[in-house]
Amino acid sequence: MAGKLLLIDASSSIYRAFFALPPLSTATGVPTNATLGFVTMLQKVLRDERPDFAVVVWDSPGRKRRDEVYADYKANRQAMPDDLRAQLGDIRRIVGAYGIRAVEYPGEEADDVIATLARRAVPDGMEVAIVSTDRDLMQLVSDRVTLLDTMRDRRFGPSEVEARFGVTPDRMLDFRALTGDSSDNIPGVRGIGEKGAAKLIREFGSLDALLDRADQVTAKRQREALRAGAGDARLSRELSRLREDVPIELDWEEARPGEPDTETLRSIFADLELRRLLEELGGSAPAAAAETAQVRVEIVAEREALEALAKRLAPAVRLGLACALEPDDPMRGELVAVALADSAGVAAIVDVRAIGEGASLEILGDLFAASPDRVWVGGDLKRDWIALQRRGAALAGRLCDTALAAYVDDPSQQVRRPEVLARAYLGRTVPDPEVVFGKGAKRRPLDSVPLHELGAQFGSETATALELELAIAAKLEAKGQRELYAELEVPLVGVLARMEVAGVRIDEEILHALEGELNAELRALEGRIFGLAGEEFKINSPKQLRAVLFDKLGLPAAKKTKTGYSTDESVLEELAADYDLPREILAWRRTQKLVNTYVEALPKLVNPETGRIHASFNQTVAATGRLSTSNPNLQNIPVRTPAGQRIREAFVPAEGRLLFSADYSQIELRILAHLSGDAALVEAFRSGQDVHRRTAAQVFGVAEAEVTEEQRSRMKGINFGIIYGSSAFGIARQLGIAQAEAREHIRAYFARYPSVRDYLARAVEEARQRSYAETLYGRRRYLPDLHSRNRVQRAAAERMAVNSAIQGTAADIIKRAMVEIDAQLQAVGAPRARMILQVHDELLFEVHPDEVAALEDLVLARMRAVGELSVPVEVHAGTGRSWLEAH
Repeated sequence: MAGKLLLIDASSSIYRAFFALPPLSTATGVPTNATLGFVTMLQKVLRDERPDFAVVVWDSPGRKRRDEVYADYKANRQAMPDDLRAQLGDIRRIVGAYGIRAVEYPGEEADDVIATLARRAVPDGMEVAIVSTDRDLMQLVSDRVTLLDTMRDRRFGPSEVEARFGVTPDRMLDFRALTGDSSDNIPGVRGIGEKGAAKLIREFGSLDALLDRADQVTAKRQREALRAGAGDARLSRELSRLREDVPIELDWEEARPGEPDTETLRSIFADLELRRLLEELGGSAPAAAAETAQVRVEIVAEREALEALAKRLAPAVRLGLACALEPDDPMRGELVAVALADSAGVAAIVDVRAIGEGASLEILGDLFAASPDRVWVGGDLKRDWIALQRRGAALAGRLCDTALAAYVDDPSQQVRRPEVLARAYLGRTVPDPEVVFGKGAKRRPLDSVPLHELGAQFGSETATALELELAIAAKLEAKGQRELYAELEVPLVGVLARMEVAGVRIDEEILHALEGELNAELRALEGRIFGLAGEEFKINSPKQLRAVLFDKLGLPAAKKTKTGYSTDESVLEELAADYDLPREILAWRRTQKLVNTYVEALPKLVNPETGRIHASFNQTVAATGRLSTSNPNLQNIPVRTPAGQRIREAFVPAEGRLLFSADYSQIELRILAHLSGDAALVEAFRSGQDVHRRTAAQVFGVAEAEVTEEQRSRMKGINFGIIYGSSAFGIARQLGIAQAEAREHIRAYFARYPSVRDYLARAVEEARQRSYAETLYGRRRYLPDLHSRNRVQRAAAERMAVNSAIQGTAADIIKRAMVEIDAQLQAVGAPRARMILQVHDELLFEVHPDEVAALEDLVLARMRAVGELSVPVEVHAGTGRSWLEAH
């Protein structure tokens, strides 16, 4: 019975799929992420392995044989998440519909059934591939049995097992006896890790020989551990030993994969709204693929052909556009090719290298600037605008971006993936650029890709974009979001493009001096850390830090991960309230981050052509609608710390210019007052009072003049904690107070502002009914977890419902201000002021000293007016020779 047997560990595969993918669900809240991940794995492994026989092996329900051996077996394993358990039935149905045999045996775990089938198959002449990452199964590996890690695309044969664990597969059982398994609560020998276990097994040959000759072990710590833990080692070996004689009846012919039941699969995938899987079964996908194949791409590699192309496209009202850049950086990349398409479905790729950049842009420049009424359509038009603007080829007309339209429709989508959008909105297949060109280290530089390949990819994308933008825009129209897209997000593309081209100047000497100061501070922090720890260690090593904090010093461990107790920031912050060492480690981390992220990195980002940093402003990243920045990320520079202020001091204007800053004051609290209509909160803003001080006075029952700074600070934390949906636990940790005290503050706050409490409850309930939160201007954020059966996920979605409505409205307001201010600046013709940065609620401008007063009048008037709130909108403004001084 020669052939290949595929054994799939259902539990291992489903758990990995569940935790690998983000929470996904249908419109009615049915979770689907584990199902999607498992089916994707199943399809891939069947396609890659082409097995003659295939079996999916399930754990049986109820108590298992090992539970009788060791009462605490798997005692510390958390219960299966409700959202995962809810998907098991669908996955079982799908396995059956694919024609794959599923087996389980009462009282036995899947590992033992897999071991039995594998050991039975090898004498029958089969090769066996096991889909699992369970280490116990490593003991089965041989020249005929391999283990597949499908997520990392790794295959473990005997040499791979030895390379990974330091022992051969036939010694993996002894290795597991020493190391144990915390996930299954198999004790192992305390104090012996993987490296030590492998070395001991190699030296002594087997566990029995090691335990018999434990006195000969050189290392005292290991010798004592083996003496104390011999019983645990033998118990762990029995718990890890796989049973190979489960009396399961299975004829190999029953394990031959059958033909998939496509109608059943289609029904399941449709019910679960798994569109990609549904399309792969048939339906509209083949027709769409054929339609895509019909896109004709004209290769334009000579001047005469380009002139003819430009003449033919001149009358077009809508044109698709995409630039091929290498590298993919509009401020530095070489223009390799330009793709153009008209509404007739004809695309062209212009070989800029062959024709020459100057000649190409001379001809295309007339086309680009020909009509202010033309609509340019693409998937990343801000990048294309900048690349062309740098070369003097300005785009005249309106920019309509498919990624931007899809982002407004649903900000949780992969809007930068043209193949994903084409499939979702048009039911069409277009090439995936990461498949065509590769990604990461394996990506092919575009200037080395043959023109016909560039044409096939960019031409297909560009022609499809014309239809795609219309399809999404029609959907936005039906949802009442067309204005948000067309009147706010689309005009903002040009605003951000001009900001990126303008860039910002930095004073490298200030950063160099700060680097020396911060490195000295790091050394001082390291000295204090090592003194408190009683030893030196790698502070940025989670493994070594765990050993110091929890093993050596015995600090309380709060959160466990797959690799051990967590040392993330939330854990350290909790410990820092009572212990000096985690407090110093937090200070070291934050200082190190400033050095790595800004002080050392900023000078490297200076463009050699312009002498300035050109950050990218991202319109389609934050789900709330806020802008983000990258290269560098300017959103995370601390505002109030001395180091953060020194970094801002390094941002300076061009010679002969000043920086002007305009920053919304408490805009999110003002939005909360508007949305809730709370009389007391509205009155606080209308009367121009310090809202934090007034809140403190009302909550603590004292006169405003008697409010201490600590009381005001606490109420500020409460005010903003309410906006971000923080719980009593979160506010307590943030303010460094007891949870009971935080709960009392929240109770007193809502007693003073009852309409705020009512609004928050109403916002969550309305979002639950609609499955999305909405801003004042119609921006939506879909929150399927509002229907989740998982309490933690549901609570997180409820916080997002409140936060998205308030923070998203703030994002809409500052974007509206940016569009209106930019329009007035551009109307001047050659303005001596330009917007250069947007960070949170602040706009930064570079301005000629003579124009400061006029700019201030313009900016403050527009920023105050665009909000249209029922409370006054205040803006703080300042001017200076650095960002710090202006802010």
